[in-house]
Amino acid sequence: MAEKINTLPQIVPSEQLINLLPHKSKMFLLDRLTQHDTTARTLESDSLVTKDHIFYDKEMDAVPSYVAFEMIAQSISALSGVTGYEIGKPPRPGFLLSLLNYTAKVPFFKAGTSVHVKIKKVDEMEDILTYSGEAYYSEMPGEPVISTIVTVMETDDLKILYTH
Repeated sequence: MAEKINTLPQIVPSEQLINLLPHKSKMFLLDRLTQHDTTARTLESDSLVTKDHIFYDKEMDAVPSYVAFEMIAQSISALSGVTGYEIGKPPRPGFLLSLLNYTAKVPFFKAGTSVHVKIKKVDEMEDILTYSGEAYYSEMPGEPVISTIVTVMETDDLKILYTH
């Protein structure tokens, strides 16, 4: 890994975090980072569940729990953004390759609650990275309510997607 030239505090608010991810406006789901370690390749984030959330369902007064997958994916993207920031480079574009063993113990997250996500890199082969992801619900503290394994590809050369 390149030498670090910048540092971020462990708690990164959304106002600063949004500059490290490609997601913008209502599709930006993370409210803050609470922990990140680019050497260990771990990150934790918080997302508030509000009535103006892009995936809010008025009839349920909640956000469906499958949205936690996007929170996990954005946390992986945030780790790439933090890594790039630390070494003075833009984040590498990433693409979802697979989602394995997705388990959900709750059907939704009620408005007025929060979701805490933990990701950790578990494997790497060149530009292919595999992460474990867990989501914790503020109404059921202590155990993950969503868990999955996510494999992504990060690249500096987007042309590889368009060549035969």
